[in-house]
Amino acid sequence: MLSVVLVLLITAFSSAAENDSTPSRPQESKRTVRVLTIGNSFAQNACLFLREIAQSEGSVDLVIGTANIGGCTLEKHATLAIQSASDSEVRPYRDAASGKKLSLQDYLKLQPWDFVTVQQMSALSHKPETYHPHIDQLAALVEELAPTAQLLIHQTWAYRQDSPLLAKDGLNQQQMYERLRDAYDANAKQFDARILPVGTAFQAARGAAGRTVVAPDPNFDYENPEYPNLPNQDHSLVIGWHWQTKGDKPRLALDFKHGNSHGCFLAGLVWFESLTGISATKTTFVPKGISDDDAAFYRQIAHTVCTDY
Repeated sequence: MLSVVLVLLITAFSSAAENDSTPSRPQESKRTVRVLTIGNSFAQNACLFLREIAQSEGSVDLVIGTANIGGCTLEKHATLAIQSASDSEVRPYRDAASGKKLSLQDYLKLQPWDFVTVQQMSALSHKPETYHPHIDQLAALVEELAPTAQLLIHQTWAYRQDSPLLAKDGLNQQQMYERLRDAYDANAKQFDARILPVGTAFQAARGAAGRTVVAPDPNFDYENPEYPNLPNQDHSLVIGWHWQTKGDKPRLALDFKHGNSHGCFLAGLVWFESLTGISATKTTFVPKGISDDDAAFYRQIAHTVCTDY
């Protein structure tokens, strides 16, 4: 699948800039798309620019609910839902619009959701045995309390190749991607659900010509770093090495998983096209710090991957 994506990108990228420069035609009315995420920081990453992306196309208003907890697994979401069913004090989520604390049951009934997304925690995403029975319990709850919503599987992304957790599991980035892809695909098939193919988009971008991230940087002294210098991380889709400035002395730290502005933008483009059916190439929003050429590249990646899936 990934090789097909890359071949299509070579032939399609040159036309992306033309599509991106075409103004959106005026819309007489907008349609509203409502999506509830049951996830963690990876869902937050995917939604970071999602509203701005949609606004730049102009024909869709997005309502986004966030039943997200940092680092949360499918098991924890399912366990909290079980606890909430017998204890009204268990309300682990907060609605961004109203500020109210909600149980998952409350959140599912809050809006006439069009879509509800689920995902596994990234560190477990490539381990299919960790999905069940928890995703089954969540899917049943969505079907019961949000019967008009389509269940979507958020395919998260593989860690950067310098991740110590990859080394710990004896995997490289491509192997983690292939395993998490297969795990998400199996669950999508079980529940007759569509995939939000963010992980595939990340891997396609990482494999494109001239986009390889050299990590670790052979020219950087990691043992004796000097603030505020950083290693070369060109084309990285995750935060990577950064300086933490809390405390008395800055400390060099590695975030090998969470999206940076490039990764969050690419994820948002995939979500936009998957949720609306409108090509990501028709959007014009560009986050601060991303070049127009890079933005066009990410739009075409998102569109090609979504079309393939």
